[in-house]
Amino acid sequence: MTATQPLRRRTVRLAGVLAAMALAGLTAAPASADRTNSYVALGDSYAAGQGAAPYVDAACLRSEHGYPTLLDAVRKIRLAGNTACSGATTSSVRAVQIPAMSKNADLVTVTAGGNDLDSIGALGICTVDPGQACFTALQQRAAVLQTALTDPAASPFFQDLLAMLNEVKAKAPRADIYVTGYPLLFEPGASPAAGPINGLTQQLNAVIAKAAQAADGGRSKVIYVDVTRAFAGHGIGSAQPWIVGLPASLETFHPTADGYAKGYAASIRAALN
Repeated sequence: MTATQPLRRRTVRLAGVLAAMALAGLTAAPASADRTNSYVALGDSYAAGQGAAPYVDAACLRSEHGYPTLLDAVRKIRLAGNTACSGATTSSVRAVQIPAMSKNADLVTVTAGGNDLDSIGALGICTVDPGQACFTALQQRAAVLQTALTDPAASPFFQDLLAMLNEVKAKAPRADIYVTGYPLLFEPGASPAAGPINGLTQQLNAVIAKAAQAADGGRSKVIYVDVTRAFAGHGIGSAQPWIVGLPASLETFHPTADGYAKGYAASIRAALN
């Protein structure tokens, strides 16, 4: 027997043990699978949970039905900070929310951009006058988005989104960042303005996705999360809407509790998986 034979036998035995462990599902899991991920939520009213009362605070309208709280219930995710606030823009996320977040965050979600475009202002005009005033308001905002898509370097709207995401990366360099879009508010044909309003949302989502793609890279992943497919069939005018419709109230044009659970939280969980 040569001196190398015992070593070879031990190597063969070890390989056999590892193979048996793999077949039994007993191989060691990656460290990330065993670690609780520190989670921070940033953004506007759609991140806060407006539309799904009651609210835990009067200033920002954060709700326990909002998707950050729902994600906190997921195994291995711990909500370490939720500064999402109704009315937030990319500028206020950068000025107020990002400075307050932990640099040790593993997971960050962001929903922002709608208030930069003043989407709710356009919806308010369309609610009062669904005719020419509505279409003019939508056309003005569509022009902003078209510039963001075709010439992002010359678009303040796009650059604000990109700067926000880059600042999140700089503050929490090890975090994976999930950037959500917005649902289509109306079922097709629900109102004369349903098509143009949904079209504007699709443009907005395309710009957000483009900004996420531009920010992706380095140690952090920046991933766009589409929610429109999850909300399909549940817009205003459907048999089971997940969006609060008219008459106008604090909740109007925001998701319901079902919308946050089955639309937002479900879409983010699918992206995480």
